Amino acid sequence: MRRWLAVAALALAGAALVACGSEPLGAHDPIFAAAPWTGPERLHYNLVQRDNLEGTCILETEPAVSPGVTELRRLCRDAGEGRYEDNGSARVDSATLRPISSLRVVLDLEEGDARQFATRYLPAEGTVVFESKQFEEGGADPTDALEAERRLPEPTDDVPEPAFYDDEELLWLVRGIPLREGFEGAFTNVNASTGRVFSAEVAVEAREQVEVPAGTFTAWKVRIETSTITQLIWIEEDAPHRVVRARIERLTYELAAIEQ
Repeated sequence: MRRWLAVAALALAGAALVACGSEPLGAHDPIFAAAPWTGPERLHYNLVQRDNLEGTCILETEPAVSPGVTELRRLCRDAGEGRYEDNGSARVDSATLRPISSLRVVLDLEEGDARQFATRYLPAEGTVVFESKQFEEGGADPTDALEAERRLPEPTDDVPEPAFYDDEELLWLVRGIPLREGFEGAFTNVNASTGRVFSAEVAVEAREQVEVPAGTFTAWKVRIETSTITQLIWIEEDAPHRVVRARIERLTYELAAIEQ
């Protein structure tokens, strides 16, 4: 599969699931304050690299798939003939955004191949289970399947409910943090594609004017850093604090249209 679709991944994908471990985890206070969306959303983005259109993404928010559960969906495909798709979803607690499960499916529509990455969170056991499956054209059963289990951050006296979030919800998570200049926080990120659990730091920087196909917005610049990579996300100042631009690895998301 091509790497052109840079999803909301805080780690470089590609390593074997069972070979990847987790770095030592600290217990971080939750950073998600409240959901700024008040109903279903459908936001359209262009994916660009050096002014070239590489693909498109739709981010969907469905706040009431079941009582207290919100589903977040990312639907991406390459430009042109649209041979490749990279789709992800996460089910989360509506109030806290704590993840329940997630699924990422990478498709080669021409060859009919698919790779699935799934997570199941087991809070009672303090673990997350990763599953990776490879499907070839016309096959109902996977030709390759891997499973691994990782520990989640453990509660402490100072942090009784440590924060952890699924990689698929990153572009929603930043919309609900305290958007004020100087805010800093940290959280544990869970990445199904690599089977890694690791810490990330987030900081809200100054407001900037951002011009994208959907218009010109005053937006907060948010920096997310790990030990290996830095991501930049611009979030509109006014509610519902939609992501206006996001620089994820080599690609940039630019807001192109808002469905009402």
